[in-house]
Amino acid sequence: MSINCTVSYREVVPKNINPEEWLEAEINTGTQSTLQDIKSLGKSGAFCYNSPDKSPQYRNRFIYWRTYQDILELSEVSLDITLLRNNLRLRFTDSAVLNVSLSEDDTSITLLVATVSSIHRIVFPLPTETSAAGSALDSQTQSIFFDVIAHLKERSMYHVLDGSVAINVPQLAVSHMCESGVEAYFAVDYQSKLMLHVMSCRTGNTVSHEIKEPNLMPRFLHNLKGALTGRGETVESVISLAFSQIEGSIYLLVLYRNNELRLWSTATLQSISTLNCASASGIQGLQNSLLRKIDEYNFCIFLSYEKNSDFVCCSIVSNLSESNTKTLSLVLQRRVCAHNMDLVDFHATQTHIWSLWCNASCEFNVSTLFIGARNALEWVSSALEPSPDRFCVTTEQGVDPKEAYCSYIFHPGRFDRNVIAKALFMFRRGNVLFDINQLTMNMLKEQVCQAVEDEIQNELKEYVVSDDEYLEIAVRLWDHFYSCCEQYHIKFSEPTGLAVLHSMETVCIVRRQSFALLRPCEMLEHLMLIGEHNDAVAKFVAPYCRNDETTAKAFVELMTVNNQLEKYLTDTIKMDLDKKFYQRDDNVVQNMLKQIISGNDSQYDGIALPTNYINDIHQKLLAIPNLDAAIDVLLDLLAIVDVEAFAEAKAGYVSGARFLQSTGALFGSDYGISILAETVKQIATIRFAVCRNLLIMQYIICNQAGLQNYSMVTNMNFLNSYYTLVWVAECPISLNTPVNFEPSIQRLTRAQLFTGYTRPYSSQIRLNSQTTLLSLFLQSKGLFSALSMLLRERKEGSQTKEASISQTLLEVVNFINQILWPEALNDLFIEWLFGTCHHIIIQDYVRILNGWCVEKKYSRSFMLAVSLLDCGEPDKALQIFKSVAESVVTESFLYEHILKNTPLYKKLSKLFNKDASSLATPEQHTQAVMHFYLKVIQLFEQHDAGDYVIELAQLAMGRLPKDDPQLPMFQSILFNNHLQLGHYEEAFHALVVNADVSRRKDCLRQLVIVLFQCKRFDLLMNLPYNFLQDEFEYIVESRARSLSIDQNEVYNFLYSFQATKGNMRKAGTVMYEQAMRLQVDSDAPNALDKRCSSLLVSINCLNLVDERYRWIAKPRIADENHALGMDQTGAEIVPDVVVLELKDIRRELLLAEALRELSHHRKDAHSYENASAEEIGYLLATCGLYTAALRLACGHEFSVLPIFESLTAACISTSEDKSNDAWSWLQNNDLADLTHRNSAADMAWSLLQKLVEDNEAVDSTNIRKSVVNRILTLNAFIPKWLYDSYKLSNSRELLYLLVKHNRLLEASELACEMISAMLGAGSEYFDFKHSLTVTNPQLAFPINTIDLLMHGLKLNGAQQTEYQLAHDELEEQVTRYVETLQRTTEDKIKLATLTERENRQQQRLA
Repeated sequence: MSINCTVSYREVVPKNINPEEWLEAEINTGTQSTLQDIKSLGKSGAFCYNSPDKSPQYRNRFIYWRTYQDILELSEVSLDITLLRNNLRLRFTDSAVLNVSLSEDDTSITLLVATVSSIHRIVFPLPTETSAAGSALDSQTQSIFFDVIAHLKERSMYHVLDGSVAINVPQLAVSHMCESGVEAYFAVDYQSKLMLHVMSCRTGNTVSHEIKEPNLMPRFLHNLKGALTGRGETVESVISLAFSQIEGSIYLLVLYRNNELRLWSTATLQSISTLNCASASGIQGLQNSLLRKIDEYNFCIFLSYEKNSDFVCCSIVSNLSESNTKTLSLVLQRRVCAHNMDLVDFHATQTHIWSLWCNASCEFNVSTLFIGARNALEWVSSALEPSPDRFCVTTEQGVDPKEAYCSYIFHPGRFDRNVIAKALFMFRRGNVLFDINQLTMNMLKEQVCQAVEDEIQNELKEYVVSDDEYLEIAVRLWDHFYSCCEQYHIKFSEPTGLAVLHSMETVCIVRRQSFALLRPCEMLEHLMLIGEHNDAVAKFVAPYCRNDETTAKAFVELMTVNNQLEKYLTDTIKMDLDKKFYQRDDNVVQNMLKQIISGNDSQYDGIALPTNYINDIHQKLLAIPNLDAAIDVLLDLLAIVDVEAFAEAKAGYVSGARFLQSTGALFGSDYGISILAETVKQIATIRFAVCRNLLIMQYIICNQAGLQNYSMVTNMNFLNSYYTLVWVAECPISLNTPVNFEPSIQRLTRAQLFTGYTRPYSSQIRLNSQTTLLSLFLQSKGLFSALSMLLRERKEGSQTKEASISQTLLEVVNFINQILWPEALNDLFIEWLFGTCHHIIIQDYVRILNGWCVEKKYSRSFMLAVSLLDCGEPDKALQIFKSVAESVVTESFLYEHILKNTPLYKKLSKLFNKDASSLATPEQHTQAVMHFYLKVIQLFEQHDAGDYVIELAQLAMGRLPKDDPQLPMFQSILFNNHLQLGHYEEAFHALVVNADVSRRKDCLRQLVIVLFQCKRFDLLMNLPYNFLQDEFEYIVESRARSLSIDQNEVYNFLYSFQATKGNMRKAGTVMYEQAMRLQVDSDAPNALDKRCSSLLVSINCLNLVDERYRWIAKPRIADENHALGMDQTGAEIVPDVVVLELKDIRRELLLAEALRELSHHRKDAHSYENASAEEIGYLLATCGLYTAALRLACGHEFSVLPIFESLTAACISTSEDKSNDAWSWLQNNDLADLTHRNSAADMAWSLLQKLVEDNEAVDSTNIRKSVVNRILTLNAFIPKWLYDSYKLSNSRELLYLLVKHNRLLEASELACEMISAMLGAGSEYFDFKHSLTVTNPQLAFPINTIDLLMHGLKLNGAQQTEYQLAHDELEEQVTRYVETLQRTTEDKIKLATLTERENRQQQRLA
């Protein structure tokens, strides 16, 4: 690694990763159990893919492993791609694991495992491009362990070692895969011998050899002295092994306990070279020495002595002998002193030695030694991740301990799920087991709360305690649970080993249940965390100070004082300061800073620093030469974004990174994003501490002066900015979609404030449902934006060599910080935050930046207003929207969201270019503000906040001139919202003043519709329509015709409106139209009643009109035929419009009333709606509705005879039937003018008599003839009233009817009476005006009828005497009449003669 020797490193632990799902397999070789015979310490390591030779999907990809007894756990990790089924747990049954090694070739990864009883070779194939062509996405996300379980137990993949007794159990092993991939080598050390096993990769056949010196004395005798003296091991026992492959030959390096390194040839099984690595005075220490391979020629050895320890670098050197044959020898290159601590693990490269140490307090340390130069052999420490500070959990007064501890324990990434689950099991002290893989964090939180609550109740079940005592018990038990979490967290976080990931140029620290990576520290991190080799740091800083070494040293001294102040500040002071910064009150912060440097600790309750500390800091600051310049350098280094630089278009960030998704974006996996987020958090936290301490030092220097110094103001801004970055990195947020997200995002989409470019939440269900705001931002948008910025910078810089992962990590983090920086000119983060619709976080973010951050002030205010509106606080939102309105064209965020998709967008695009020098014209600014008001109005309308929409519309209208084309739109908005709120009069006045005629008509139509729906007829009637009255009437008429007639009140209103205005003819027309529609369109049961009422009202209205205008024009209905005549072709001319007079409407009323009466007695009455009036009348008669039928007949002038025939038949039927059924139809007729009779028959005949008398015309007997004819047909007797009436009207016709119906006796009687009346006896009872006399005119004698009667009597008289008697009587009367007639005739002749004579005489005399 080409990294500066003084660069320190910092541990980055991936956090908040989904729980690992393990693929588990057991490999049983059938050997005897040896676990009880050997104590195998856990080992760990890592292997990195050689990414330059492979597909990009193997970039930043590695495997780390750990062992414990007979278990081997392997985990494959990619920082770019989230892998599936990437954890494999192998159990070698009852066989402890001694060695694990991984190697790589073009097609596979080979795992070599040596256990105490077997050796194994397991091959994991790599997915090829051809096999993954059909499913590229799946192949990139599948781990190499995905489907390996089925191939683990093949016999060719392992070999069982020889040895079954305990003394032959091996303690040490090493393995190696040759470069050709043909053979695998295993070296296994037993207490009595060193064995070499060579396994064929094709067949699995294994050949074993013993490696030993060709001495005469066997090796077991070498151990005899040790056995006799009580020492179990000799100085020649093997303590470490390593393989090397040089020029195709395999060699084995063996480090013995006497610190002798020996090189063996696996081909000849002979020792080639020996090197004594021990120092002259070194005595073997308690730790075992270790041998680590750097490359095939170089190795590094750790040698432990009684008082110290060393690292020795040695090499295999090729020599040319005198016989021109190459020989190999071991050469010691360098010896370096090590730390005086216990070595856990170490690895070495050509340039560095990486070591993991542990002291007596079980505190771990990682140190790095740069060995690339002879003159720089100094160890540089690395900053490891500290354990969670339990003192950070504070329970203030009024805060529930459960809430305080849960928010801390379950903060994303604070504790792993397994840690909390283990702590819960320990806290319960029971055997209650649960499946951790099935529990989400929320479910686990519920379990924890329930467990602690149960413990609280167990302690309180026998006591009654106060609130303070309850809180004390709760705090104690929650603190106990937290201590359990802390213990397991420390245990699971213990490092077990480290390994160098060569291709990634970084170091992996393997922990008990996770891993971590080491990254280079920034300069400020190094000075704050490590504080070593500051002179070298000063030289590094010099270029930033124009190569002024004095200023550089002053800067380093300033950072040293800053670091010293960090140690002086207590946790209480730091926590209180953080709370004050979160409250965002500059006065409170300044007062606390003054309290800190006051030195009066007793007065300020532990807030103030001791006076000696303050004096010490003050003196050290005064001792720094060129302090102001050093502070300026520090501020320059703290600045992330150059304010003078212009932000690039954010669209380029996203589009430029899309191609990276094809093979997985750099750091695109869950692990990569977590590492990025943790790095951002670490750097921001350190820089925040630097700014905070610098501000305290500035207060100390200025002696509690106000913020008058420019550097103090700048530092205060930086402090606030880094506090914001820390807040973003730590703020918890749910990965699951919030409940109100969809409605909120739909409202934004409808208002065109969110384009749906990326959705912040994933639909995938996660057990870890919580993450940080920063992680969620990186997952959805932030990472791709940062990568596109990185890509563009590298293209602009023409960088050809690919940077290491550590360098790239810091570069990407720098771009992420630029995106997150509050004063950055890009809008990426606030745009994404706006799309989350997480209102609590949005409001908190805006609150944190309020008061000090000038950039994007109005954009954040706009976000806050939208958030408040969504949270149901429209009052606050409205006030903020008002303050933002004028800034639409000053900030890019507002410009993009408000003016997008508008014609003004392109016109104003130049305002936000690099070379922008123009400003928006007043007209353009006004248009932009109007677009802003429109967007805001859309938002308020979606929240049904009409009052606020009215206020916004009025504000917009106040800015527009009267002739502005946008004014009618806002007037329409004002009208619509008044209308929705029920402000009908205000709505009417708003539409009246609308400048657009078409909008005015549309608004009037809406108002009319709403008022009809609300039944506000009074308001409709009384509004001053003036010039809108014609339009109003047209709208009402259109609405009346468009609505269903069954529930239509518009006609009634329109009638009332016209009647009120005095237009009775139009009122009558409206009611007639309603009646017509009721006839045509309605099937309602009460349609006929309404129709009758409408026709009646129409008639009344027309009666109030001048006679000249008592007519109505109506459209012709399809089934109506009103032909005007014939055209030239002979076809009928049918008009489209029919003119109705008053009499026509009355006839319609009669017909409607008849149908109404009929509907009360017939269920099928609706089927006769199109029948003629005559048909309806006869139907009424059949139903017993004779009075109604007669009214209809009189109105429509059709024959009433069938009606009377029906009534006559009913009367006869009633007379013959004595039941009371006749009353049912009698009551349906008009009996008001009739005298009540007890008998239904009497009432029926009385009704007939009344109707005959009322309807019979003068000098007409048609009705009586019809009635009598019906009576005689039914063989009934003619009522006396009818008989007498008929005699007085037409006795001859009555006689004819009697004869016709063979009622001879009655006819004979009538004939006799008639003849007597003609002769002068009873003529007043007949229709004769005079009798038969000489002076009277002649009478018409019914001779044919009487002749026919006499003939009938004569025929019947032969058989019946009464007929003969009648015949004789009649004959006598006829004879008498004839005689009288002859005599009268003669007298008339004589009288005529005499009269004629007299006349002649008079004529002569004259």
